[in-house]
Amino acid sequence: MTASVSAFAQSKEELLERRIQQLEARLKLLEGEVTKREKARPAGSRDRGSERQQAAAGAPATDGSQSGPQPPPGQQKSTVAQEAFLARDNIPTLQSNKFEISQGFDYGRATSFVQNDRSFRATTTFRYGITNDVELSLAIPYFASQRRTNAFNQTIVRNRSGLSDISVQASANLWREGEWYPGAALTLGLSIPTGDAPYDLQNLRAGVIPTDPLSLNQSSGHWVPRGSLQFFKTVDPLILFFGVGADYAIPRTFHDIKVEPGYRITYNMGFGFAVSERSTLGVSFNGALSERLKVGGVPVANSVNELLTARFTLIQRLGQDFWLEPAVTLGLTDDAPDAAFSLSLRKRF
Repeated sequence: MTASVSAFAQSKEELLERRIQQLEARLKLLEGEVTKREKARPAGSRDRGSERQQAAAGAPATDGSQSGPQPPPGQQKSTVAQEAFLARDNIPTLQSNKFEISQGFDYGRATSFVQNDRSFRATTTFRYGITNDVELSLAIPYFASQRRTNAFNQTIVRNRSGLSDISVQASANLWREGEWYPGAALTLGLSIPTGDAPYDLQNLRAGVIPTDPLSLNQSSGHWVPRGSLQFFKTVDPLILFFGVGADYAIPRTFHDIKVEPGYRITYNMGFGFAVSERSTLGVSFNGALSERLKVGGVPVANSVNELLTARFTLIQRLGQDFWLEPAVTLGLTDDAPDAAFSLSLRKRF
């Protein structure tokens, strides 16, 4: 009887040991599946939310040892999420000692009762990150335009081309965004009158609009300092932004007549949305309201301009630190071009 009980207890212990071994084997199998899934996921998607929190503020990306494999030698990780690139003209997006070059092409059309305008602009922009929160940029634009004017039973065609106004600027983060408040960045810039003056210098008269009505010129003829304040907030998977600014065209004298374009108020708002790790869609509204022009100290009638456009952008990453950005801009006021198509290529080093 005693032997029988002992054998029964021993068989029960063996059954429990086999059960424990089966459970351990199953646990190892589950751990292996989890490990495989983690390795298969893209590195950037494991902490996408935190990257977007850093993006608009220009903060460094999370260290590769925590988020995934390091990029190959000689290649650099993107410093911010793509959603922040929509406001890159007013928000620092480069790390310290990093460099970016971009080439943009813009083609625009505008039609009125008596005139048809076509314009092309090629802009080369250089950006450099002094620190993670301060960025410098230089933009060099070249333009070509055609204006067809129907007047007096004839069509007058004027073609213009050349260097437009070069601009320089510095952008700096004032503070980083928090959980309940947006971040902010300050931009100060200067437009240099390297292009031809747009005025009809042969027929300047006080109190009359001095621009040549038969030519479409894309330079101002004035030194123009400007400043803007940009706000941004991450609401995963979106980055929202809103900004206001002002510029002032310094008066110049032509043929002893003083031309004063005065102040202009600018504003923008929009958002960027991450469709995938490589693709971002964005919508922005950009506006500007200028005060009345003065010529010879006399205000010019009908010289107040209100410009408002809607811009739809796709940011597509093609490779490591290389992006393609097509965009379509629609004019929403009479002073804005009817439509414009843009294409930009950007590379970071």
